Amino acid sequence: MPRIAHLSDLHFGETSSDLVESLAADVLRAAPDALAVSGDLTRRAGRDEFVRAFAFLEMLGAPLLVLPGNHDIPHRDLVGRFMHPKRRWARARPEDLPEELTLDGVRLIGLDTVSRAQWHLDWSAGGISAERRARLALRLEAAEGLDVVVACHHPLRHGPWAFTRRPPREAGATIELLARHRVKAVLCGHLHQAEMTRLTEAGPLQIIAPSAFSPRGVGAPNGWNLVTVERGEVRVETREFLDGQWVGRDLIPA
Repeated sequence: MPRIAHLSDLHFGETSSDLVESLAADVLRAAPDALAVSGDLTRRAGRDEFVRAFAFLEMLGAPLLVLPGNHDIPHRDLVGRFMHPKRRWARARPEDLPEELTLDGVRLIGLDTVSRAQWHLDWSAGGISAERRARLALRLEAAEGLDVVVACHHPLRHGPWAFTRRPPREAGATIELLARHRVKAVLCGHLHQAEMTRLTEAGPLQIIAPSAFSPRGVGAPNGWNLVTVERGEVRVETREFLDGQWVGRDLIPA
């Protein structure tokens, strides 16, 4: 029964040290089998921000699957954004950081959804190219017989409350691929609010984590998700920081 600590939108560079220490203690008490971190480790893709983010994650002591988010590539530096968007990310990440993990019958697979630019004004929206989908398809085929959970930064479908946000390019084709391979869940972030929905009637579940540390967003509390996978069933407890303490509640599909 693998237990996955799902963190997202850490935004080192605008964090409170007290909240960082408190969340670390809450995660350590849960003793997860792995950590899935669905992007936005930093606020501005700064070198020091990346160093602090990865030091924090490694301190939690569980196997790591870490994906970049739109804040993890340069924002105002357009030369860096287009020519070498993930240079700082690549230099800061541990050399042995895997792109997938296997946990007692569960395969946890990472999917990079970060995009340098868009044809619309929301450049924070991502994209899933045909090449990325092809690599994902190979990994899904290799995981046949296992319960598969995919982690990425951007939600593939937005609820009505997030109607102003754009899904990543080719989200529809990606949903079809995930459904065809009977993926159990997609762990993502970006919207700073915990939510669980179904991407199709039969699944997979889309599980959004709240922002771990960022003070910005939709007024939702900071927090993280504890995801349990047992015999094909996925259960999620979202852990929220309310009135100075950590409070858990079950997420159910909206």
